[in-house]
Amino acid sequence: MNKEEQKFTRLKNVIRLSKRLKKYRLRMVAAIAAGVGNQLSIVAASVLGAWTVGLAIDGKLMQELNYVIAATIAAIIIRILFYALEMWICHDVAFKVLADFRIQLFESIERVSPAILLNMRSGQLASTLMGDVEIMEWFFAHTFGSVLVAVITPVILMIILWQILPILDLVMLLFAVAAVIIPIWMKKKADEQGREVREALADANAVTLEGVQGLKEILTLNYRTGYEEKNRAYLERMYKKQFSYSKRLGTEGMLLQMVLGVSGLVAALIAAWYVGQDGMAASMYTIIVVLSATILGPVIEICNTARNFGLIFAAADRIYRVLEAKPLVQDSGNDINTKDLTPEICFENVNFRYREDLEAAVEDISFRIQPGEHVAIAGASGAGKTTCIQLLLRNWDPEKGCIRIGGKDIRDISLRSLNEMYATVLQDVYLFQIPILENIRLGRSSATDEEVMEAARKAFAHEFITELPDGYQTIAGEGGVKLSGGQRQRIAIARALLKDSPILIFDEAVSSLDTENERKIQESIERSAQNCTVVMIAHRLSTIKSADWIICLDHGKVAEMGTFKELMKKNGYLKRLLENSEEMKPEQMSSKS
Repeated sequence: MNKEEQKFTRLKNVIRLSKRLKKYRLRMVAAIAAGVGNQLSIVAASVLGAWTVGLAIDGKLMQELNYVIAATIAAIIIRILFYALEMWICHDVAFKVLADFRIQLFESIERVSPAILLNMRSGQLASTLMGDVEIMEWFFAHTFGSVLVAVITPVILMIILWQILPILDLVMLLFAVAAVIIPIWMKKKADEQGREVREALADANAVTLEGVQGLKEILTLNYRTGYEEKNRAYLERMYKKQFSYSKRLGTEGMLLQMVLGVSGLVAALIAAWYVGQDGMAASMYTIIVVLSATILGPVIEICNTARNFGLIFAAADRIYRVLEAKPLVQDSGNDINTKDLTPEICFENVNFRYREDLEAAVEDISFRIQPGEHVAIAGASGAGKTTCIQLLLRNWDPEKGCIRIGGKDIRDISLRSLNEMYATVLQDVYLFQIPILENIRLGRSSATDEEVMEAARKAFAHEFITELPDGYQTIAGEGGVKLSGGQRQRIAIARALLKDSPILIFDEAVSSLDTENERKIQESIERSAQNCTVVMIAHRLSTIKSADWIICLDHGKVAEMGTFKELMKKNGYLKRLLENSEEMKPEQMSSKS
């Protein structure tokens, strides 16, 4: 794509974003009308002052005093009304537009996740959801209307000035053209710098967020110096881009102020010459000077706004990257009654790779898990265990083969219905900034407090929760930082058990638990999920032994399948895996709370 096509695309993105705000058009038109009225009321007040001075020069002020006082009071009232109306409508639109954009963006992220995370860092997403959205809100709710007001107002004033002194109207038009040429002349650099500033800011935000999220690892790994150097480098890059952008703004602003100053001087000289030649009354001099000075003010405002078009276009591009991101899977399935599906899982010759240039993550995977069976998936790191789970959850679709639930291809089931079939507990547990009681209740929103607590008991979380200062009303902190890894996992397990789905999926769900708590929870799961199909990614011997049978993966392929006893007798892959993996030896298991 060449530069001209890029410019067109950026402008098109702004226009397309505007179309998403159709429901606010009447409010925006009303805001523009109020803005024009507000600006004209300001001009009227200035002209009124000039007229008063002119009357004083002609010695007619006392004769017209009643008219002056009445006009002044009327001007004040009109000014207040238009100002209040403009502020009320603009702020109403601004808040609605801001909320609307953020909702649309988050819906898009939900729709395409995790595809969006493959191409954008979390810090970049956060920057778009907040910073870029605020820029577009500022443009549509404030700037766009102000620009139209700034266009309409000078036109009206020039019509008025034409009736008084036509030659001066032409002169002011030339200065207006000069004021417009300046930002156009600098536009190429403005667009480029605006894009670079937003990109540098997003990268800096991403690194900062990375530091906050990985603070524990930074400290424990003695990575402070390395991270600080990295953070400083990104911040310096951001500063340099912002400083260059500011210098350009300063240069452009200086030139515009020069045009404004020279235009005012020329207007005053021309008006004075006409007065000296008896071409008009001396009392009109002040009115003409005020009108001339006022005409270019809105034009300069437009030019100042145009400085930020680079930022606006860059923000629109980033927003549309999210809005138009393509999901990794198409939700073309139908909503079904999940009770009609038996919790049977079948992989049929499944092949998948994350990118075309990478080796297959899983290859020709086939197995069948009967309803009610508890199955462990074992294998070395990178064997394809988590990939199988991700495919089962339909975060991706297989390149070849298919996955069936109850004999039905999961691609023919809506994602909403499919999610009802699963209750998942992943290794990285996220808790929301709500009480623990409500974090667990997310599993089933209709659950009573007693049902929530019973699920916590099954997950052996009830005891430690009740010992917390606020019990079940304790806020676990962002992501659950106030709790240990084992505590977060038990809450997640309680949440999964409360959901009461026919299929339970555990991806290293007990990795942060000590041996005793792991044993208790395994027993609890076996009791609580007797009628459920359970799929567990296993790294511990105890988890593998508790399963009805085991699927062993090696380099994306099924190495062997069978019960624990059968596979150990074979003296095959599983036995070698256990012998070579320290984490699978019970005596080597770490004690974690």
